[in-house]
Amino acid sequence: MENQPVVKSTRFWLWISILIFAASNSVVAKIGELGAGHPIHGNNPISFCNLLFAGNLLAGITLFIIYRKDWRLSVLKQYPFKDWFYMLVLILMSGVLAPAFFFIALMITEVTNVVLISTLDAPLGLLIAYIMFRERPTGFSIVGALVVLIGVIAIFALNQPPMERQMTMKMLDVGNPAVNQFLQTFPKAGEILTAIATLLGVIAVQVSRKLLDRVPIGVFSVFRMLAGVILFSIIVLSVFGPNHFEDLLSPFLWVWMLVYGAIIIVFGQITWFKGLQGGASSADISIATAITPVAGTFFAFLILQEIPNFAQIVGGIIIMAGIGVSLLGQYREQKSVEMRYEKPCSFKGV
Repeated sequence: MENQPVVKSTRFWLWISILIFAASNSVVAKIGELGAGHPIHGNNPISFCNLLFAGNLLAGITLFIIYRKDWRLSVLKQYPFKDWFYMLVLILMSGVLAPAFFFIALMITEVTNVVLISTLDAPLGLLIAYIMFRERPTGFSIVGALVVLIGVIAIFALNQPPMERQMTMKMLDVGNPAVNQFLQTFPKAGEILTAIATLLGVIAVQVSRKLLDRVPIGVFSVFRMLAGVILFSIIVLSVFGPNHFEDLLSPFLWVWMLVYGAIIIVFGQITWFKGLQGGASSADISIATAITPVAGTFFAFLILQEIPNFAQIVGGIIIMAGIGVSLLGQYREQKSVEMRYEKPCSFKGV
């Protein structure tokens, strides 16, 4: 029973972080729309490249101030090269590629679609946890994950946006006319990018669960932000050239990045890693993320006035049914554990 307070604390931090991240999609889309209404030299100062660079930079600086004691040279020398290499791989997946794909998806499809398709992390999380750590999910978890997958497929199948749909004005473009044209014309590009980003994020989460047993949150979170900025900048400058960041010094951009980077990213990261470091299981993570579709859809309506369409409603209902099955299994498992703890012991011969 001594582990019960730790488990409750872990779940609390995971749920707080999920609420923050559920709101973040709508916040990103909203500030992108605000930037489109305040162009500089005809460009949106809050393009996804500027947002990712400035947001992560501010978040990294803020996290460094919070965790500066963990960054003493004598402490950093304790971690082997292998851990730094793993962190770089995780940063590339979850700190560069996944956010970039999510941001692009938010440009070209509705936030509600991004939120609902992101629930693929439930079945993918169970699959990756089994492949990497041989964690065997319960029957309820498997059935629930499969139902969630059916719901996501339903969104893909039923959602038929008009062919004349143009790239949204949330963020004007990605800096390359050919890429813009491809994203505008490729069917369900936003939904596909969301699915890929979700897969990368799930892999990173599962790996970081073990890595955080050896590396403290302060080191990993700061390194993730600042190294992510460097890697992302190298990729962007190589692909688009040095002029791509010409609006990066816009005061309008940095004011909003203080909101997004220093509050949403920082507090979201701290609560998320506190949950993972508390010994969260794949089941705990799945349960915490269960609230994402409801919370994300609510924030999309509250912030962006997005009303779910037919495909989103049908897919969302199926997804929530799958999550309900998983939660039922977790509830029954927890009750079973509690009954074993509460069962009185008998001592023969006394």
